[in-house]
Amino acid sequence: MALAFRNTLALVMLWLLPPQSVAGPGYLACYYGCLGVCFTAGVAAAGICPPAGLSGAAACTSGCAAACTPTLLACFSEDTRVQVLNGTGVAVVPLSAVAPGQRLWSFYQSKPLAVKVLENQRLQGNFSFVELVVVSGDQRFSLAITESHNMPRLRRSAPELREAHLEVATAEELRVGDIVATGVSRLGFGVVSELRRMQKSVKHVLTTETGSVVANNILSSTICDGRDDIYNRSSWLVTLNQWQALHEERLKQM
Repeated sequence: MALAFRNTLALVMLWLLPPQSVAGPGYLACYYGCLGVCFTAGVAAAGICPPAGLSGAAACTSGCAAACTPTLLACFSEDTRVQVLNGTGVAVVPLSAVAPGQRLWSFYQSKPLAVKVLENQRLQGNFSFVELVVVSGDQRFSLAITESHNMPRLRRSAPELREAHLEVATAEELRVGDIVATGVSRLGFGVVSELRRMQKSVKHVLTTETGSVVANNILSSTICDGRDDIYNRSSWLVTLNQWQALHEERLKQM
């Protein structure tokens, strides 16, 4: 009876997860596995360090959330700039100034879209980043993202420059010469001219309702699963649809 109660409580706590729960199966698997051990065997057995003063269920949920946060792999540099839609138009702001509930500029099926921010979490540590420099006509953009960040990239066999021909690649899979999507006033494309590796002490976990955003004028995903093959990575649009379907119930609550 006690074990059944603990498992039921674990499921309830899982449903009450903070916005990280929309990140993806990597986070959920870590969190749920941690809860299972914590509720049945205790905090020490789960190997977590909850905030001081917490015990019981609170210790499990808080400790597991903190322990599993590193599984959120797709992150942006703190100096990333995004376009926030407000009552008077569009304002370009640093990612550090973005709050959940605001709407950011993105594209979906080649159309501009105001997407709702579900989460923007600032994390400190030592993180490996890739900065891509993109040239589009006479414009030059750059974006620093973590190595496992998912990005739309034009398939090499694509017959034309269209969003329907984008695939999904992690930042560390990108190569000079790859074509990626850009977004200023309309959806466009640019060529990756440089790739630089670097370490940073801060990263932002940004999640939007569609799983996409325009950051530093480059179209990017906000899917925090790294290279998770539950998605059809050969198609950017299918991947976004799969991510949205996977998190449909949680997205309705936000």
